[in-house]
Amino acid sequence: DPLTIYGQRPQPEETPEFLSAKFAELEDELSKIPAEKKVGWISATEKCPALVAESHRLMFLRCEVFNVKEAAARICKYWDKRIELFGKVLAFKPLHVGGTEGALHENSENTKEDADRVRFTWKGLYLGFMRPTMTHDTGGRAIVFADPSAFKGYNHTSDERYGVARSTWYVLHNILEGNDTVQKLGVVVIAYPHHAKISYVDRKLMKMNMESITGCIPVRMGSFHICHPPWFFGNIIFPLIKVIMPDRMKKRIRVHSGSQEKVLDSLEKFGLERSVLPSDIGGDVILDTDGWLQECKKKGL
Repeated sequence: DPLTIYGQRPQPEETPEFLSAKFAELEDELSKIPAEKKVGWISATEKCPALVAESHRLMFLRCEVFNVKEAAARICKYWDKRIELFGKVLAFKPLHVGGTEGALHENSENTKEDADRVRFTWKGLYLGFMRPTMTHDTGGRAIVFADPSAFKGYNHTSDERYGVARSTWYVLHNILEGNDTVQKLGVVVIAYPHHAKISYVDRKLMKMNMESITGCIPVRMGSFHICHPPWFFGNIIFPLIKVIMPDRMKKRIRVHSGSQEKVLDSLEKFGLERSVLPSDIGGDVILDTDGWLQECKKKGL
């Protein structure tokens, strides 16, 4: 069954009574967390109340399948991490590239620090390591394509590392916000490290991205499908992933090797048909990072 293929818990029916009760429980759970463990969350409720309204809280409830204790813990980690990555001004703006209010809008009023944050995030976005395909598997999960060979022109500086980490936040928020289906069902990542080189590996960035994806951003991870891994994957990357990835996620890694046809056949068994996969791995979807970003800018997303 495409819905249960990765062993994810099913979502309950969201009746108005159920949601109302869960919002109240979440509020109660957040009130029990000591102030020093929810500094970011307190700041967000004061500085950007519109951003933390019910639709925001609902993403966390859905991500944790309405376990309010886990949702409250994630929301606090999320805001601490968001402030760490985006700083004390941009963090409280919508994570959009378009619209004058967007955190990633190139705003002349930004301080030099914030202007640099925006610039390096754009650099990260254009690098194209992680991109939405705008397609879904047969279970309804959004498909995200990750290509580590994008790090060819990457310099391993702290600014670039944080820029890529922020770009990952942007991509996932772009997929999640306003999309009930993806919030409920989650995403699958198709990773294609075939053309990557050992020198591209940035352990600190891998750790930052993994922490954000598995513990902060309200995204349900269905699976990581690793296609055509290079020779060094097994003895260098895989042990590293095992260290930084939570146990529940390790069980959801699938590795696909062999010819292009063999890999495509293997992916199809997981509800990932050629028509929804990027052309990079033999699918029909042509990814246009520049076109997608310009479209997001135009729409104020």
